Parts: sequence; structure tokens; C-alpha cells
Amino acid sequence: MVTEFTLSLTGSHAREEGTIQATQDWERGRIDSASLKAAFREDCDSLVDLQRRVGADYISDGQLTTAWQDPLSPVTAGFEGLKKGPMVRWYNTNTFYYAPVIEGDISSDGRAFWNRVGRRYAKTGRLRLAIPDPLTFSELAVDRHYNRTASEGGKDRALFAYADALNAELRTLERNRVSYVQFSCPALVARFREKPVRRERLGQLGEAIRAAKRGTSIRTGFHTYFGDASPYLPAIFDAIPVDDIGFDLTQTDPASLSSTRKGIIAGVADARTTYLESLDELGDRVGAVIERTGSTRITLAPSSDLRYIPRVSGDEKLRRLGALKEELRGGGS
Repeated sequence: MVTEFTLSLTGSHAREEGTIQATQDWERGRIDSASLKAAFREDCDSLVDLQRRVGADYISDGQLTTAWQDPLSPVTAGFEGLKKGPMVRWYNTNTFYYAPVIEGDISSDGRAFWNRVGRRYAKTGRLRLAIPDPLTFSELAVDRHYNRTASEGGKDRALFAYADALNAELRTLERNRVSYVQFSCPALVARFREKPVRRERLGQLGEAIRAAKRGTSIRTGFHTYFGDASPYLPAIFDAIPVDDIGFDLTQTDPASLSSTRKGIIAGVADARTTYLESLDELGDRVGAVIERTGSTRITLAPSSDLRYIPRVSGDEKLRRLGALKEELRGGGS
């Protein structure tokens, strides 16, 4: 059996110190919007260049613009039926998001995400984008529209309305040569004091993702992070209709994984700490994934977004994943 190893980021990246300063200067009126855009462009170019040098198979712009204030901001600003709500902590991190408030039927003209990604990078045919999945959206949104019915039924309606709007988005992304879309789903595993999602709800999530993908052939992944995915194994492999299923392997024990024909997004580099894992540590985690799943497609990746740690640490974690990929490809499987 030959294992194909690829490498990519799984979400937003940390900004350079110069970009952080430029953002603060712009907010205080010290520089104009053109200067801020130039700072972000230089920052994005630097990140893309690093990905190319370390052998990333898909390219991310790191979602390094003010349009990505938080993972849900493109949805809140770009979809119909929503408005920006209160600022809320993003799970157990030191970052925040503006809760989407549902005030009417959710819809999209299909350009909310495309208008907020680094379009010039799409020309490579390898651009990868991470977007909030239907479950995460429906659980974090403040529903003043669909929840006029029974609460559980309201959640279902919000889940599928968002999925239908995503379908227009994926069609636009595919037409513009975005080659990979990752559904980012912390909501499934970051339950904290809540019980795991019921099997029925997992099936509904799978149907929502199927609706979002309808009529497209773009490659897709589904990445869980900030928690343990073992309560959903092995059902998640059949329930979620994507090419690759991802796990935060700093939270999910590889020993809990099971055999699958799907690709695995192996979140082996801890995105929540500046500690730099050795190649042996990273390789041991990958080896355990291969042993348990038998998957022939492994994506080496951070456990989640790398925006939670300083840029220098995030860049070095990416370099080490690149070195691991080279080592694994050179040594065989």
C-alpha cells in the first residue's frame, strides 16, 4: 500500500507584526485604507511564498484581511437575512466573533466568500478555503426567524437554509478555480459541558453538507477541532459526504480512529501552543493514523487555525510539517 502525503493549512494564519501595527494605525486614522491593503497584500504574499517553499499542495491566503475579522464575518456581512450581533468569545480561545443574528430567510448571491479571498492566488488552481460548516453556524447564530417554531425544528431549518446558501457560494468558488473547500466544524467536538451530538443530528449535518455540495465537483474536507472526535467514530466517515475527514490529533487519540477509504486531514501540529514538536513526535502521530485508518491519502496539517500563536511560531510549525512531508515521501510508507 502506497500512502499519498500532502500538506496544507487548515484555516486562518497569524498576521505579521507589521500588519498588526498597520491595522491599529488604520483604526486610529493614522494611515488610509490603501496603505492597510498594501500591508495585508505583502503579508499574504509572504505566507503564500512560504507555503510554496515548504511544498504545500494547496495554497491558502491565510484569510489575512479585515474582511475576515472572525470565521463568521463573511457570512454575517455577505448573506441575506443576517445582521451582526453581539461579540462573543470563540470557543475557549482568546479571540472573539460577532454572532450572526438571523432576522429573515437566509440566502446568498454566491459571492460572499469569493469577494473576501485572495483572488490572484486562485490563478494557481490550488487555492484552498476554510469556511464555517452548517452545524457551527446553526449553533452559534442567534435565531430570531426560524425559531419562531419549535426550537429544535428551528435549528433544523437554519441548518439547511445556511447549507442552501452555501451551495451558491461553492458554485462561485468552483467557477473561479478555487480547488478545495474545507468545512470547519469545531461545534461537533467542542461540546465542553454539553453531551455529544446525537447520531440523528450527525446524519442531518451530513445531509446539509450534501445540499451545500449539490451540483459541484470541488474537492472538500470536513475538519473537527477543539475537542475529541472519538464519540462520532466510526460513524463520521459514512455520515459526512466529503473527500477528507479531519481530526485535531492533540485532542483526539489516534488509537480511537478506524478503517476508512477516505482521506484524513491529520492535525498533528498543535496550533494552540508555541511548543515546536520534533519531526519524530509529528511522525509518530501520523504513523498511528495510518496504522488505525489504513487511509492512502494523508494531509499533514495544523490541528486548527494558526492565528492563535505568534506568526514566527506558526511559520515554523508549517516548515516542520513541510520537512515531515519530505521525510515521509522520501522514506516511503
